Amino acid sequence: MSQIKTVVVFCGGSTGKKEIFMKEAFAVGKTLAENNIRLIYGAGGQGMMRAVAEGALSEDGYVIGTTIQSLFGIERPDLATKVSKMEIFQTMYERKVSMTKQADAAVVLPGGLGTMDELFELVVLRQLGISKQPIIVLNTDGYYNTLRQWLFEMTGMGFAKPHQLKLIHFVDTVEEIVPALRFQKKLIEQEPQKDA
Repeated sequence: MSQIKTVVVFCGGSTGKKEIFMKEAFAVGKTLAENNIRLIYGAGGQGMMRAVAEGALSEDGYVIGTTIQSLFGIERPDLATKVSKMEIFQTMYERKVSMTKQADAAVVLPGGLGTMDELFELVVLRQLGISKQPIIVLNTDGYYNTLRQWLFEMTGMGFAKPHQLKLIHFVDTVEEIVPALRFQKKLIEQEPQKDA
């Protein structure tokens, strides 16, 4: 079985309205570093992006920040000098391709529209068989309960197939993430080729 060596984390660039969002973002980065898993993140200098990077750096983790020139110019993240590697692209498309190409798996934390874009692009790539990356969603404080319900509704209305719901694996605690990544990776490697 291939190992999970590098994980891309998608999350909000803001803090959210609950303290637990920042706390768990930091814990995710810390947990990945403790398990010798490299972190790729959106290089945001604030909010949950910053917290996940600081968590990994607190355990001397390997952190790759990936952003675009226009955002880097606005945010000027001071973490840019602390991360192991900083990648700056011209377009969001190039950035996203780089982030997902380098990763063995993806972890999605609470976030806004950008996070949803990243999540659903990954799901479609899995659905089409283009990607074999596990997708783990951390349901911090029930943040993604409504999304889960909507996915079931989509299936019930005939716009998604039941097996496609398994492309996203939801967990409720940070402690579940690494075991879930490993288990999902094993399942994906064993599954036969399926039609989209």
